[in-house]
Amino acid sequence: MAHAIPWEDEPDREDAGGRVVLALVLGLALLAGGAYVAAYVAAGDKIPVGTRVAGIDIGGHQPTTAVEALREGLSSRADTPFTVTINGHTQQVRPAQVGLGVDYDASVRRAAAVRSWRPSHLWAYFTAGSTYQPVVTLDQTKLATLLQRLDAADGRLAKDGSVVFKGSTFVVRPPRPGLVLEPRSAGTAFWNAYLSDDPSVQLPLAATAPAIDAPAINRFVRSFANPAVTSSVQLRFGRATVRLAPADYTRLLGARRAGHELRPTVLAGALTALTDRRLAGDALDRPRDATVALVHGRPHVVKARPGLTFAPAAVAAALVQAIRSPDRTARVRSTVAPASFTTADARHLGIRHEVSSFAVHLPGGRAGPLLAAAQRLDGTVLRPGDTFSLRGALGAETPEDGPGAALATAVFNAAWLAGLPINAHVEGTSYAGTYPVGRDASLRDGQDLAFANRSRYGVLVSVAASQGRPLSVTLWSTPRWSVTSSHGARTNVVPAPRVVRHGKHCQRSAGRDGFDVTVTRSLTPVGSTAAETTTSYTAHYAPVSHVVCRR
Repeated sequence: MAHAIPWEDEPDREDAGGRVVLALVLGLALLAGGAYVAAYVAAGDKIPVGTRVAGIDIGGHQPTTAVEALREGLSSRADTPFTVTINGHTQQVRPAQVGLGVDYDASVRRAAAVRSWRPSHLWAYFTAGSTYQPVVTLDQTKLATLLQRLDAADGRLAKDGSVVFKGSTFVVRPPRPGLVLEPRSAGTAFWNAYLSDDPSVQLPLAATAPAIDAPAINRFVRSFANPAVTSSVQLRFGRATVRLAPADYTRLLGARRAGHELRPTVLAGALTALTDRRLAGDALDRPRDATVALVHGRPHVVKARPGLTFAPAAVAAALVQAIRSPDRTARVRSTVAPASFTTADARHLGIRHEVSSFAVHLPGGRAGPLLAAAQRLDGTVLRPGDTFSLRGALGAETPEDGPGAALATAVFNAAWLAGLPINAHVEGTSYAGTYPVGRDASLRDGQDLAFANRSRYGVLVSVAASQGRPLSVTLWSTPRWSVTSSHGARTNVVPAPRVVRHGKHCQRSAGRDGFDVTVTRSLTPVGSTAAETTTSYTAHYAPVSHVVCRR
């Protein structure tokens, strides 16, 4: 018997099918969500898959491990030396010397590894790996230091042209361009070759022009050098004129750089010395220092007088002007100047009284050099602190042998009796008995006679000498000391040896004993009760043989 199904049961079957579909949809959704979460976890903050920096694959790495991977992958290329060629010369240069390096952290940051739920980010992580260039750094200071070293080794500095005066003419030294590395192009060349498979660099040298080039040399030669050696010039000093030939002054000329031109130079001091010698004896009205001189046998102050001076710079400027002048003549600019030692200064020297005097007899037949020397010494004024040297005052005209000993003895005794400190003194080799024992002086073997003026007063040296009369040396000042000189007994006496000679040419001579003697000087201050001070020295005399002639 058949049964009919109730109509109400059909909706129940539909509800069951919907639940199945819903479950299926929910399952798929859960599966998709799980996959999305898995993709997010896989991506994290890693570098997108397939990312390369300078050909090194760093995809899938976290930033810290990506930095190490990049460093390991690039280390060989980053440290490979450059092969640098300059003007045919090749050498190896390390990247560290250039100042080049890789910033690995910045290179990884450029890959933009970030954590994100965005589907586009997750999609890009797995599908959008890119290629990047590394971040390269350049230390400009190290690059400049390297280029300076390479310039010194393979380049050359520009050489200025010059003009050198020699003898009575001049020589032109031509300019030479320099060769230098250009920093900008050199830096670019190193930058482009860095990290490449073949880090070779060609660095060209650029020519640099000298500051003084050939046209500048030609202008100087036309305007000054050629005229300088053409003919004589005349320099006018007041009423006096000095004529100078090129041979006189060309050795004093030169050329210096002023910007991109040459300017003439002059050794002003040497030129002034030259013109002063030429002007000797001319009345130029120069400033005259005050001094003290004997007038009618008494010291008098000779007043100072202003006069014309010619500065070395003015003499040099006049020479340049004369060389360039059509008439080869120029006037030296003068200035009026006071004397450097005034009349008041001379009065303060206090040279008023005779403080000592000593006379010697002139050696017979050889008084000429001695008289000339006496004339040069007469009138010498020593200011406080000055030292008098007999050889220094007379120079090459210092008399030797007997005349020199006579002059030195007179000067020594005048200084000794004036209480002045003696700086240099040597006695004769033997004692002839002509002068006070121990107080003779000699200029033998280049010896000198010198004394100092350590007082606050000046000292005037007066020397009087004439043929047939004694030579006297007198010192004038303000008396400071009462002087007493004495000598002790002779010691270490060596009798004169006796020598017998034969022949008609033998000449008899008396012998002299050798001995030592001590000379003492006592100084008592004038007008004072202070105790006296004494100084002494010992003179050593050698014996002289007594010659006896036998026929």
